[in-house]
Amino acid sequence: MRYENGHPVPERRLHPLSWVFHLVGGLGALIPLGIAAALGAEWDGALWMLIPLLLLGPLAGLWHQWVYRYDYGPEGLLIREGLVFRNLRQIDYRRIENIDTERTLLHRLLGVADVKVETSSGGGAEATIRVLSVDGARALSEAVFARRRALVADTDDAPGSEGDPPAGVEDAKHRATPLLRLPASELILMGLIDNRNLFWLGAVVGSVLQVVGVETLERLLGPALLDAGVVYVSQLALVLKIVLVLATVVGVLLVGKLLSVITALVQYHDYTLEQDGDDLRARHGLFTRRTVTLRVPRIQVVHQLATPMHRLFRRVTLQVDLAGGAAEPGQSGGARPLAPICRPARADALIDRALPGMDRAAPDWRPLSARTRRRLTRLWLWCWALLSLPPAIWWWGWPGLAVLPAGLPVALLHGHLYARYTRWALTPDLLLFHRGWLWRRLAVVPRNRIQTVRLARNPFDRRYRMTELEIDTAGGGLAKRRVRLAYLDRDVAARLAGSLLE
Repeated sequence: MRYENGHPVPERRLHPLSWVFHLVGGLGALIPLGIAAALGAEWDGALWMLIPLLLLGPLAGLWHQWVYRYDYGPEGLLIREGLVFRNLRQIDYRRIENIDTERTLLHRLLGVADVKVETSSGGGAEATIRVLSVDGARALSEAVFARRRALVADTDDAPGSEGDPPAGVEDAKHRATPLLRLPASELILMGLIDNRNLFWLGAVVGSVLQVVGVETLERLLGPALLDAGVVYVSQLALVLKIVLVLATVVGVLLVGKLLSVITALVQYHDYTLEQDGDDLRARHGLFTRRTVTLRVPRIQVVHQLATPMHRLFRRVTLQVDLAGGAAEPGQSGGARPLAPICRPARADALIDRALPGMDRAAPDWRPLSARTRRRLTRLWLWCWALLSLPPAIWWWGWPGLAVLPAGLPVALLHGHLYARYTRWALTPDLLLFHRGWLWRRLAVVPRNRIQTVRLARNPFDRRYRMTELEIDTAGGGLAKRRVRLAYLDRDVAARLAGSLLE
């Protein structure tokens, strides 16, 4: 790195093939034109308009590669960019929390990677460097974090020459400790457990059936219908109609599970989690290879999920809320996967790695308010009445009121099981909150990461003398990622809030 008029000027360049990826990205603008051409659109000699579009991608890529520079400054990572208006940015080393890499098939074919630099401000990547060689991306990560550690430790002179990684950084990758590796069998199991694709698949199937109509279905099932002695689907007996509906549902479920398994195998292929100092690094992906850095000091909350399918196969899922990082593709809120799937015993060990020094031994679990069962039972009965009574009375008249008692066992069961399995515990280091009985979720919150505590009471809470306590951390900026403890007695919630704010 050199200096001009006392100011540092970055000199490190992008990979020589960086312009190729700008060209590939620009070709996306030609997709609508290609679709129009395939559908037989008439151009009337307007094809010459494509020439500027074809030239714009390579020229913009070459110009970006020519002007883009980065380097390691004394206090932060320097980035100079801009096609027309040049600007020089400095990202303070102490604010950099994550440096992730992403490699698509083209990246892997050419031996390069995209680098995303995330800071404590959150909201996505602070800077994206496209593209560097694999060794260059690794050297960037190691150099930045080495300088960060040096600044945090208040050392005046970082070892090594300026612009080069400090001494000892090259051996950092040899100190990594493997924590978890998911074989293909675990990913197949994960796909069988996951149900994210079923909603979209059901919507697609419903749309297709709405479009093709009964006539198309009759043409597809023509031979089978003739063998059964009928011509139209409407002539089928009730039992055969039920069998046809069940077969459709089973087919949708099987296709959905197959797509879910394929998604898990592609997205989390060769998932490897390892620890390197204060970093947890996860690498995964078949076509697009991602390397995600989870800095242990920035982990705010650990979430453990056990759905009925998880419990059937004796597995759980672990996610973390990470300060200064956006969600990874495919995840909700600000969640980052710690273990997409693992056994409960392994999950306990990973939580200890993610929250070192936090004692979770034998927590004193406390129940919700004693009035929770009655409140939830009444709530479910009201919901059942509002959803079932109008159609029942419409079809059967006043005798339809007989469906109301049918919801009582379900309401009683839900109120009892929710109050039984939902509980909380407070230790000197942690707040633990276990919620739900069908979908069981455990939130582990370090007390020193809690930023705000809020007590809220709606009209129903006041009626039942309850209070909801909401915990917010640096990783819970999104409302759906905050930890909420509902159905607490008013005095219990007040004492708990006071203990958390001590």
